[in-house]
Amino acid sequence: MRKSKGGFNLSITIENILKIESLSGLKILAGQSGIQREVTSVTVVDSPDGNEWVKGGELVLTTGYFMKDDPEEIEKQIVKIYNSGVAAFAIKLNRYIGVISNNVIEMANKLSFPIIYIPPNYKYIDIINPILLTIINEQAKNLQYSEKVHNLFTQLVINGGGIQKIVNALRNILGIDVAFYDAYYDKKYIKAFSDEFSNDIKLKILDEILLTYDHYQVYVDKRNFGYIITSNKVLKNDNAFEYDKIAIEHASTVLKLEIQKAISNRQVEARYRHEFVMDLIINNIKTIEEVNIRSNFYEWDLSTCLVSIIVDIDNFKKQYLKAKDMKKHYTMENTKLMIFESAIEVMKQYFNQVVYTTLSDSIIFLIKPLCDDKIKSIKQLKKICEEVCVQISSKSTFTATIGVGNYELSVMNIHKSYENAKRAIKISRIIYKCNTVIFYEELGVYKLLALVYKSNDAKEYYLSYLQKLMDYDLKKNGDLLNTLCCIVKNNWNLRATSKDMYVHYNTIKNRFNKISDLLDIDLGNPEQRINIIISLKLMEMAE
Repeated sequence: MRKSKGGFNLSITIENILKIESLSGLKILAGQSGIQREVTSVTVVDSPDGNEWVKGGELVLTTGYFMKDDPEEIEKQIVKIYNSGVAAFAIKLNRYIGVISNNVIEMANKLSFPIIYIPPNYKYIDIINPILLTIINEQAKNLQYSEKVHNLFTQLVINGGGIQKIVNALRNILGIDVAFYDAYYDKKYIKAFSDEFSNDIKLKILDEILLTYDHYQVYVDKRNFGYIITSNKVLKNDNAFEYDKIAIEHASTVLKLEIQKAISNRQVEARYRHEFVMDLIINNIKTIEEVNIRSNFYEWDLSTCLVSIIVDIDNFKKQYLKAKDMKKHYTMENTKLMIFESAIEVMKQYFNQVVYTTLSDSIIFLIKPLCDDKIKSIKQLKKICEEVCVQISSKSTFTATIGVGNYELSVMNIHKSYENAKRAIKISRIIYKCNTVIFYEELGVYKLLALVYKSNDAKEYYLSYLQKLMDYDLKKNGDLLNTLCCIVKNNWNLRATSKDMYVHYNTIKNRFNKISDLLDIDLGNPEQRINIIISLKLMEMAE
């Protein structure tokens, strides 16, 4: 079976013409391998410029009168009309031209271009009328068949048949295995006689399927919606191919309608889902009854403990604004959608219910805990969020920062969890920059410091403790401030600091004593240690 290219041709082949009873005198002289060339009409050419008057697909009839005095002219004319798309060349011999030369026969064979012998007693009208009548009859049969198939598929869609029933009907019409790959939703619909075909469609990747089986692209305005896939078969009659194309074209049309309807429904649902989730996270719903009514529409259970998770793409807006052309914007939009789909896919692997919505460069999830043990649940959720980060960075040039709010027992308080998740991302970007997972309740003192770190008072506070170390390092090319940071990081353990910095323990001990002398404080005093820790954190956030 050949691939459908959109629409169907109302034509017959050279082979069909040679089988017409009243034209039994026509014989193939050359180009036998081209007998499947399609004929859409018949015309007479008896002038040297006849090739300029053909449209393509004609069976050209000629007496050869204009070529009788120049044997080489036959070869030239055949090349001209072949290049014009003519289906075949039929010539009356033994009137003006006696024989066709071997050169012409060899050329026609090479081109698979049929040259047909017309007996001298055949009138043009005797050839033209039977061929046109056959073409018209084929047109009538094709149109009747087309109308029948069209009505079948139309009724199927009107009755709400859906894609699977369309595939079922197409298989029954073609009598062969049929499948449809929905490129928009990445779904496969199969109706087959053989297990081999079904297993191939289910298990093989799309590229392998398209290499193995006949397929017909379903597209609208150059957008690929998917492929109708059929098993190979031997055509049993001349009309089978044309009828198969008609059935596939009508199936393609109703499949487009079904997919566009599904896309439209999904867009409407996505809009209402977005509005509902946004109302929840901005505290725009005042009663639990409203929550229950709207959540039932999506079959969501929001009666249990929930947590808000924000997956925010790092530096997306900055790069989007830098892009100058629409092509780059379009590419970035596609990348953003792919990132969102990756995050949703990971979440759906672990949670039965995934409530989410999207903003310009972030996706927000409202998730139930995986277990009743809060500590265990947080560990599980952290691992899942880290997996989302890995998926995003492996599939794109972007990374993501993920903020997780506090668990809330009531959905009416989920807006608090959302605000906490937003703060977690903001603080995380101050401290860790990008590509991290941060839980709001793990931020500790950073929650308080985030409120004041930009103030002059905060700057005066941390400089009052650290300025002397900074001045010493600058003057002496020292490393005291960095050493102090490492000591704090290692919980004031000098031996651990020595290992961490790859410096001898005595060197770290001497530096520690020097820091104490310069700051003129007792670093063994817990209160003084707290002052130093806060100063270092404020400096880190400010920088």
